[in-house]
Formats: sequence, C-alpha cells, structure tokens
Amino acid sequence: MKKAVLLVLLVFFSITLQAVEYAVKVTRNGEALPEEFWISSEELVQAFYSNVSDAAGQGIVFDPYFTNMNIPSEHNMKLIIISYLVDEKLVDYYILENGLLPSEDEVASETAAMLSMYTSDPYTVAQIESIYGSIDAFAELIEEYVAYSLKMDHFLNKVIPTDEQSLLTYFTENIETIRSFYETVRAKHILVIEEATALSLKNKIKNGEITFADAAAQYSEDSNSALNGGELDYLSRGDTVAEFEEAIFTAPVGELYGPVKTLSGYHLIIVEERIEIDSLSDLQASEDTYSDFVERYRDEAYVEWIEAYIDTNKFDFEILDSELLFYKSFIDASADRESSLEMTAGLTARLFGDGVVENPAPVEYAVFIELSQMLGLTNDPRYEMAITRLYETGEKKGRILQMMYELKGDDAVVVGDYYNEILQDLERTFSDSAYFYAKQSSYGMDFVDYVLGTIEEIETALGVFLERELSVDTRVYLLSILIRNNSLALDINDDEAWVDKRLNLRLEYLESLMGIAPSKEVEEDIEKIRKMLE
Repeated sequence: MKKAVLLVLLVFFSITLQAVEYAVKVTRNGEALPEEFWISSEELVQAFYSNVSDAAGQGIVFDPYFTNMNIPSEHNMKLIIISYLVDEKLVDYYILENGLLPSEDEVASETAAMLSMYTSDPYTVAQIESIYGSIDAFAELIEEYVAYSLKMDHFLNKVIPTDEQSLLTYFTENIETIRSFYETVRAKHILVIEEATALSLKNKIKNGEITFADAAAQYSEDSNSALNGGELDYLSRGDTVAEFEEAIFTAPVGELYGPVKTLSGYHLIIVEERIEIDSLSDLQASEDTYSDFVERYRDEAYVEWIEAYIDTNKFDFEILDSELLFYKSFIDASADRESSLEMTAGLTARLFGDGVVENPAPVEYAVFIELSQMLGLTNDPRYEMAITRLYETGEKKGRILQMMYELKGDDAVVVGDYYNEILQDLERTFSDSAYFYAKQSSYGMDFVDYVLGTIEEIETALGVFLERELSVDTRVYLLSILIRNNSLALDINDDEAWVDKRLNLRLEYLESLMGIAPSKEVEEDIEKIRKMLE
C-alpha cells in the first residue's frame, strides 16, 4: 500500500509547474483575473500528454492535424482540454474568494500524520531517500499534496454537500435514472421458437419430468446460455429488449415464469435474484453501490454548480496560443459554408498568393486541406500543393502520410515514411501491454491475421523499391525499416516455414546493407544468420 501511494505521489509532484508562458487568459466581466488563474503553456501540454497516454491504453492515437471519425486531432483535443482546465482555475478562484484554503496548523497536522506513517520503517525510508533525495524533500512534497487535498475537501463540502438530506433529495428527484443504473437481476431462461414448445416444457419442468437446466441444454435456441443451464449474466435495465426486461423485473423470484414473447421467440424464465431500489437505504446496503451513487451525485452537482458560477460571474477565457487560436477560428468557420469559403480564400492568398507569408505554420496547410475537402475543392492543384508542403514541413505521421502515399505512391521515401509509421504502430503493439490488449480487442479473432498480414505487406511493398535505382541514403532507409520489420516477424512467430523465409530475407537485407553501409555489427549479424540457415 505504501509503495503504491509513493508512486502516486511521485507522479503527482512530477507535474509541479514553473511556467512563465501562458496559453489561455481567464477573465471576469471582461477583466483579466490574476495570472495565477490563467493556463500556462506547460500546464496545457502536460494535460494533453496525460490524455494521450490514457487514450493509448485504449488503442486511440490522435492525429497531429486531422480529426478522424470521432477521434479529435491534437489541436482539437487541446481546445477540449482548455475548457476543463479553465473550470479548474475557476474552482481555485472560488476557493480563494471564499476563504476555503486550509490553515497552516491544519496542513502541518495532516502532513505530520502522513509523514509519520511513511517513515515508520527503515525500508520505506530508504525508498523515499532513493526517490526524493531526502526525507526533508519528501516532507515538502507531502505538505503540498496535503494542502491541495484539504483545499478540495473544503470546496466540495461547501458547494456539494453530501449530507443525508442532500443525497435524499437527489435520490427522490432522479429515482428512475438511479434505478436504471443500480437495479440488477440474475436470471436464467430457455428460448424456443414455438409457444406450444414453451408451454410443453413449462409443464414438464413443473411436473418434475425434466430439470430447467436439462431443458435449457436440450431445447434452448440461446446457445450462449444453453450449456450453462440457461444462466445469464447480471442484467440491468436497458440490457435486454423491453418485453424481457419487464418480465425479469416483475416475475416472482424463484418461480418458473412465462412464456414471454419477444422477437426472438418464447422465453421461460426463473429470476434467481433481484436487487430493487426503492429507497436510499437500498443503495446503502452495498458499500460499492452507495459510493458510486455519491460520486455520480457529486459529478452532476459539480457540473450544475460550475455552469451557474460561470454564468453568474460572466467568466470567460481568451486563447493566447496563436496556433490554437487559428485552429479555433477554423472550427468556428466550418460551421457554415459561407464562413468556410471566406477562410479558404484568405488562406489561399496567404499560402499561395502574391502576398504569401514566409514559413507558415503546418497547421495552416492542414486547415486548408480540411476546408478543401469539406467544400469539394480537392481538384484545385493547390490542394495537392498543400498536402506536399504539410508533409515537408509538419509531423510525418497520421493522415498526412496516407494522403501523401495516395498522391505520390511511386516515391520511395514517401512509401518508406508511410510504412515506417505502420511498423512503429506494430512495434508499439508488442512493447506496450495496454496498447496490445486494446489492439487485440479491436481486431478480435482477426488480430493474428492483421499482424502477420501487415508484416508481409511491408516486406512486399518496400521490397519492390529495392529493385529500383535509389540513392544510397534512401536504400539504407528502406533497408533499416525492413530489418526492423524482420526482427518483429522473427520475435512473434516461431512457425518453421515462417522463420526460414524471414531468416533468408534478413540475410538479403543485411548483405545489401553491407554493400553500401558496411559495419562490424552488420557483418556479425550476417555470420549469425548464415550459421542459423546451415
């Protein structure tokens, strides 16, 4: 437990800020708040990368410039994050205005208690000194953490009280929604096509001629539950069709019920357990359920409070970061065609006209590309020029590589960049466990085919270019990608035929590389592969 908390503290305090540049200015009635309530560039960057890390665990990657399906671009994501950071700053402002900061004695007392807990044994002390340098340094961080925690406790207790009456009022006003979240049923069923079959089975079960479990195994059309005696997982409201839901939430517990007609057929049901929510005490019967209920109440109450606080005090914010401000203007303009055309005309003059600016930001080309796609202007030669310039000046990842590949798929470097990113994603899949499971979940049964097929696609696509005349640098670049791809192929599949083919390919790559960029390392690798192939 102590070790886990130490790691949390390490992460928490690693984001302590000393920023001097600001991305967002926060205002009240048009007047700027003190700078401590603005959002620094460093705060925004750290919040963004925290979200990137969380998203990666779900297999989500943000494109630097382009929104893809429901996944925002990096710029768009930063704009989303800003609104949350502004809310946090306004909470701090409210705390200061209302005297909710903890006293020095309060912080000192809590800090001493925590410090005593962490320094109670020599092993933990050694860990602290190793991570933080000294007990004194650790104590300073503990004090800061305690001050933050107490501050937030004071705030929540004032604006979102969790006393019995407040929770009861929330429960009463939202009882139907609360029931949909917390009422559950454990049941089993038998599904048949004909009503006559259902009635016959019901009589046989009642008369003891067959058990419910045997009837489910022999007759149920629901193959997922049939072999398990018809057992279903715990069900909540909204998990099933309306007719089945009504039945499982009204049928007497423990009795054979039905048949119940749905589009799937006729169901015989036995409700084994049902948790019904009629009062606050029903929620309190389960500590986890009640804790989740209180958290849900606080979340909703906070949203209502912050919206009212902003509206009443006329809080607002001004984006100071030039790229984000530009991107926001694009989002605003994209709401209607006239504004989109106007912005496109301005960008056309700025990027391609007589008054072209020197070194425009890559995001300007990205926005021009997006607007061209939205407005159906992709046949304009400047659309392809924008793609090429974004590829040359911006980050070489995401949709721009796909666009460039479609535009110049005969260019060895472009193709190398395109497949290098695909390979990097594969490498990450097998080096990051969270990313691996997210990918595996996404592809399901096709995951193995996806991985092996992608490896073979990289081999084939880049292998074609090795047969052409290439500069030394380009050939070395393609070979380096192929060798990495080959290493991954050998690491993840030990099938004899697969391995034999990859070893022979590896030898070809290494011998080709040795001919243009000789090194001791490559020479040793060649000898190693030759011995393995003997």
